[in-house]
Amino acid sequence: MSNERRQIVLGVTGSIAACKSVELLRLLVQAGFDVRVIQTAASRNFVGMDAFQAVSGRPVLSEMFEGGDTITPAAGAQAGSGPSPDFTHIELARSRLLLIAPATANTIGKMAAGIADNLLLSTYLACACPVVVCPAMNCRMWEHPAVQDNLRLLERRGVIVVPPETGMLACGEEGAGRLAEPPRILARVIQLLGEPVHGDLEGLRVLVTAGGTREPIDSVRFITNRSSGKMGFAIAERSFSRGANVTVIAANCSLPRNPGIRYLDVVTSSELARVLNAEMGGFDVLFMTAAVSDYKVSGTGTMGKIERVDKKDLQLVPTSDIVSSLDRNNKCSLKVGFAAEYGEDNLERAREKMFSKDLDMIVFNDISRSDTGFDSDDNEITIMAKDRGDVFVDKTSKAECAERILDQVAELLADSSGGCP
Repeated sequence: MSNERRQIVLGVTGSIAACKSVELLRLLVQAGFDVRVIQTAASRNFVGMDAFQAVSGRPVLSEMFEGGDTITPAAGAQAGSGPSPDFTHIELARSRLLLIAPATANTIGKMAAGIADNLLLSTYLACACPVVVCPAMNCRMWEHPAVQDNLRLLERRGVIVVPPETGMLACGEEGAGRLAEPPRILARVIQLLGEPVHGDLEGLRVLVTAGGTREPIDSVRFITNRSSGKMGFAIAERSFSRGANVTVIAANCSLPRNPGIRYLDVVTSSELARVLNAEMGGFDVLFMTAAVSDYKVSGTGTMGKIERVDKKDLQLVPTSDIVSSLDRNNKCSLKVGFAAEYGEDNLERAREKMFSKDLDMIVFNDISRSDTGFDSDDNEITIMAKDRGDVFVDKTSKAECAERILDQVAELLADSSGGCP
């Protein structure tokens, strides 16, 4: 992808979701995109300009006629004319993509009406490039007919909408309106502009297990756990954005999928073990994030449905320990395990698992907390590796946890004798 194809304008508007825009910017920059940030005045109530400047390495634009920074004039501009703050929006409009994330109901409405009362909206009206908006707002605002009509109008005009996700909102309500997760937005940008530029995991073959297995009791019921697969999917997304070739073995995951990532779906622990052993020989790094059921019903489970009147004692037997039973002749894979532990000495139990299961690294999280871990968008982890100090990551998004885990993996590979070929 040439330098021109990497030029993006990121517009940030006045939503609490602007906090996520810093993470999105980091992902875009890490993928090799040249990003200029426009912040509306309202967005600065949530995130300061210094945060975006630090990540992008470029001054942030905000006011229509502010002095100082403007973008470099586009190729073909008259020599010696110099950038003029009066024409900042025209120069910005020559970028390859305008991405507005988050896009508030107010900004969406003004875009639909053709109002240009700030730098971002003026840039939008001058754009001939693709425009992507990522709405973020309260669920009732999102569902309001005026907002939906405005979005349909923008889509008819060619604007690409990345819909919000459903979940707990900043206001305390639950519903649709959460800004799409940054990795999902990045994947859409890559679809439009091409593959990411070489990253520090370029060419690395990464295999990730994610989700929670299900062991059948009958044709209706099963034994499972609370794992959603969010941590595994975050690691897969971040690995992909850093240049890796990624495959995910997904155990019962209903999460958005990146078209650049290969997915293999499984249900039970035995299916996971079979697919994993068939796949892992061709990979350099294995992330075992899937939560595997420790027990299953003796036999193959009952066909049909066990009726309430049919009193039945279930005999549970242990499932196989997938990590411990991996092919130990496969010396090429760096193996990373995950330990969700509860109670006293949980950190040391996780460390012991790293050695007993012959893992190169293990990621520990304390499942006694209700605000992190299973089915949450956040996590708090400790990364442990043999012959290295522990790395503690305070409560943050799972996407950010994935970045920190991959940073440690990259260091381990760099410290090894060239890693895997």
